[in-house]
Amino acid sequence: MEKKGLAKIWKPIYLAAMLIGVCIALTLTGCSKEKEQEKATEQEKATGTPYRASGSCEIFDKLPKDIAKPVEINYGGKVKLLGITANKMSPDKIKLTYYWQILGDVGLYNVVFVHFTDAGNTGLFGNDHDFCQRKSFSELKDKFTKETFIVNIPQSAKGQPIYIKVGIYAPEMQSNNRLKIESAEKTSLDEGNTRAIVEKLSL
Repeated sequence: MEKKGLAKIWKPIYLAAMLIGVCIALTLTGCSKEKEQEKATEQEKATGTPYRASGSCEIFDKLPKDIAKPVEINYGGKVKLLGITANKMSPDKIKLTYYWQILGDVGLYNVVFVHFTDAGNTGLFGNDHDFCQRKSFSELKDKFTKETFIVNIPQSAKGQPIYIKVGIYAPEMQSNNRLKIESAEKTSLDEGNTRAIVEKLSL
């Protein structure tokens, strides 16, 4: 009888402890996300450049066939953007995939800047990232790459047309830090032919 009585006492205590443990874990997860956002903000303030997102980069001998919107934009004779695929995953997230062909060593021009603007060219959010996770030229030479990112959509960007504008730049250079676009077929350009307007979305 004494053992059964102790079991009745300890069982709710054990369950309460388990519940507290789960709550703590969820809280820590939320804190880690907040810390990541704080880190991004601190990096922007310290460097004066946007926080660069992390994603995936796959390397192929042939261009993948899952491109939703083919383009052909030549950045400085070093790299071509051959397509973009944008899929809305939820009201708050879109999945973006960029397809590139490597023509030459990009050198210091190793960061892709992606600006999401409204119809008046006001910047709303971005997807700046290291080109193909800074893989070496020897890994990328004569290859095609596929970069994939999940991008959060801010509330302020919803309910209006959004333009995706892509360029390549060298954050370490003080001047001439963007690659000029040599050719872009029918794709519109802006900002001195350094940024290509590759897609329009309705969020």
